[in-house]
Amino acid sequence: MVRYEVTIFHRILDILLLVCAWSIVLGIFLTASQHFNIQNNSTQVRVLLRSPQDKADNRSGVNKVSQDARIVRNSKLPNCLIIGFSKCGTLALRGFLSLHTDIVSPQREIRYFNVFYKRGLQWYRNQMPPSSEGQITLEKTPSYIMSAEALKRIYQFNSSIRLIIIVRDPITRLQSLHAHMFQGMPKSSKVPSFREWCGGRARTARVVRVADYAHPVGNVFKLFPRHQVLVLSEESLEQNPLRVMREAERFLGLKSSISKTDFVYNEPKGFYCFNTSSRKYPKIVKSVVLNEKTGCLGSGKGRKHPDIDNSLLKELVDIIRPYNERLFSMIGKRFKWKNFEAM
Repeated sequence: MVRYEVTIFHRILDILLLVCAWSIVLGIFLTASQHFNIQNNSTQVRVLLRSPQDKADNRSGVNKVSQDARIVRNSKLPNCLIIGFSKCGTLALRGFLSLHTDIVSPQREIRYFNVFYKRGLQWYRNQMPPSSEGQITLEKTPSYIMSAEALKRIYQFNSSIRLIIIVRDPITRLQSLHAHMFQGMPKSSKVPSFREWCGGRARTARVVRVADYAHPVGNVFKLFPRHQVLVLSEESLEQNPLRVMREAERFLGLKSSISKTDFVYNEPKGFYCFNTSSRKYPKIVKSVVLNEKTGCLGSGKGRKHPDIDNSLLKELVDIIRPYNERLFSMIGKRFKWKNFEAM
């Protein structure tokens, strides 16, 4: 009797084990079947979503992975910087360069190398607009050139980076700084005259700091070879922006993309603005702060400059001219600046 019960028990156990084994096999089969269906369905969806060009590429054997990679847009670290000088047209220069189809640029000054360096390269990268392969990411912070530490950090970041510097008539720059500093002051406030602001005479620390381009440009050349540095003139940009853009395109190794139809001369302002009828204008509106109706830069561009009495002007010319000559000798070209041509 006991032996019969043991036999029955063994048979029941065998049946249970067989049922478990079949359950496992069935589960594996169902899982595999569902996975196959999902992949098959997603493949069908991808086929349905393909454009005619995609299907043609598939028939001709084009590698779809490489095609998709070409259109990926990610934020990239800059490979060109506008590093100076303030009140020399850096905003207009960056804006006009942004007309090029192969240049992208953040709207604001990032100031990474002299103010926010501790935030790290990933933070710096995140400030850049998306770009595709082959495009140049351009960043503008004109105060970089005035900091020897910032220049060293730029060199450590990328010793092969391209640098653009723009200068202007130093006396006009002094006037522009005065106008900028006292803009929006209440009418009841006393605004110092240009002579008072300069320090009462021509040879002061303020005047020399603004007028001496050669010293900071020399610091750049101590680190970077000449072929990586382009020095431009604000006056040339104002008078003939297309010619300056051609020079910048050659410097950056880019094909000509900017044309004269991208600019329009604004008679009331007295300088060139963006052509609102240009097909590139929608891109510019997103990257430059301007008057969308006129295509001109903000109210800060074209402020009225303070008057300079003739005696102070002569003193300034005599004091500043040697600094200009040193700059011209350093960069291998001269700029025609009206305050120095007249005397």
